[in-house]
Amino acid sequence: MAFLLVSAYLLLTHAQGAPAEHGALLETLKSQVGLFSNKSEHYSAQVRPPGTSRQIPQTIIIGVRKGGTRALLEMLDIHPNIVVAATEVHFFDWDENYVKGIDWYRSLMPFSYGNQITIEKTPGYFTSPQAPGRIHDMNSSIKLQPQFTLLLYALKKKKQKNY
Repeated sequence: MAFLLVSAYLLLTHAQGAPAEHGALLETLKSQVGLFSNKSEHYSAQVRPPGTSRQIPQTIIIGVRKGGTRALLEMLDIHPNIVVAATEVHFFDWDENYVKGIDWYRSLMPFSYGNQITIEKTPGYFTSPQAPGRIHDMNSSIKLQPQFTLLLYALKKKKQKNY
């Protein structure tokens, strides 16, 4: 994923002074891969790789705002066995999103293979009184702990499944 992002960035910076046909190539890349969008709804434009599906996150990063959750997510996204939601979804803390249902939530997740961990990060869950109960209702095995402990728990569970 990181390689793809760097390649797309280089293509973008090169395309600024490039002829129009390179611009069309860039637009095709952006629409097929879903890059350079700040809205998780753009996942629907992604091409589904064979053998993948959209999974409900096995790990949810919660933490205080400006507490490094985005940096943590960006570093985790480098790992080939981790896929991350593009933006903060606010499913469990915003009623207007929660009423859309779990299928809507799943549709906002990236495509992933069975051996990959899907991660979502929304710091607003940390201060939301309803988020812990809603997360528990979705998956009672998710533990709401400090962000690093929660991640290690998910990695340990995934490793146990693969062996």
